[in-house]
Amino acid sequence: MQTLNVFYDNLRVGTLTRNDDLIYSFAYDEDWIVHSRAFPVSLALPLSAVTYSNKPTLAFFENLLPEGEVRRTLERHEKIASTFDFLEKFGRDCAGALIITPEAENNADSRSLGIGEEIDLEKIDAAIDQHQSVAEVLAGMDHGYLSLAGAQDKFPAIYKDGKLFIPLGTAPTTHIIKVPIWRSGVKESVANEYYCMELARAVGLTVPHCDMIGRRHPLFIIDRYDREISLEGVVKRLHQQDFCQAQGVPSEQKYEDKGGPSLKDNYRLILTQTPVRSRFKNINLYLDWICFNLIIGNNDSHSKNISLLMRGATNELSPLYDLICTAIYPKLTKQFSFRIGDRSEFSKIGKNQIDLLEDEIEVKRGTFRKRLHNMSEVILENKDRVAEATLEKDSQIKIIHRISDLIDDRIKSLRFQGA
Repeated sequence: MQTLNVFYDNLRVGTLTRNDDLIYSFAYDEDWIVHSRAFPVSLALPLSAVTYSNKPTLAFFENLLPEGEVRRTLERHEKIASTFDFLEKFGRDCAGALIITPEAENNADSRSLGIGEEIDLEKIDAAIDQHQSVAEVLAGMDHGYLSLAGAQDKFPAIYKDGKLFIPLGTAPTTHIIKVPIWRSGVKESVANEYYCMELARAVGLTVPHCDMIGRRHPLFIIDRYDREISLEGVVKRLHQQDFCQAQGVPSEQKYEDKGGPSLKDNYRLILTQTPVRSRFKNINLYLDWICFNLIIGNNDSHSKNISLLMRGATNELSPLYDLICTAIYPKLTKQFSFRIGDRSEFSKIGKNQIDLLEDEIEVKRGTFRKRLHNMSEVILENKDRVAEATLEKDSQIKIIHRISDLIDDRIKSLRFQGA
């Protein structure tokens, strides 16, 4: 039997256990259940004295880990082979507010900790040159640092005075940094994501502050929305759960066609789990998220790329993230992440599909179509201005005008199909 502690600040929330048969379980601490600050780590793991079994436990905790080649590379480099081992080594600064430590570490108070070693951007550039995982390079600097969910090569850091630092101990990081994707056929991913995020901001969507930094290679840097910095500079963790975690869905099922949540499932989650006073705002942001991704061609907008953020004692839709035009890359899928009505292929989405979607989520006919029309209009009004501002950062970027032209084509297609 092996055990990991799960902390919020210096309060022990519960224990993650793996038995000799490699079966996982999670149990809340009795003191946490009755604590005035208590909250469930996931809506799929309600506050209770029960011990949760393998499937719901892994659906939350495995979703904290990187995915795909990034995870495999780190596992090879660090000689680890399971979710438990990964969290034991890299659980100090996860997404959200939880700190995961080995059983022997009975305190996770990070208030007196802070900045560690500066991250050498030359090492980052060298890793990119060699198509080496940057996560692997940084893990080599500090063998207990680095745990971010997702398939892209990225790392958390403390960003201060234009420099990047590794945190000391369990100190929280403040930013996430993404390196260029070097998969075949994918070019200028940093500029792509920056442009799409800034376009989202320009049309009124809630997104964190982001920028492009770096030396020889551009890096995409974004404020962590699950961190709050006081006027005194104290960084506080905020709890969050992505829509897979909140619904007890493992990461390999994050896409609807792999058995993951549908647009209706996610709509119902917001409808039932956000406060009445802000439900209308949250629903509208969710519908606008769908519209925006559909128009810009973000076919990777799955259910791990939208989250609930705990504010006070309630859940709200988090600021939007991972907005990128994937449709610009010929080798990537042309299928949208979700079915719109009965279709996921963009060219086949029209009036009938919008009608079906509105019926599925039980909104008045014309509700989604009107939001899609309005989103198209404000994107057309703002995309060229945002493109110019992006190119002012680097005039050599070639992909921005191509994305802008693609957006024009997609809006024309939607209008032609009567969507």
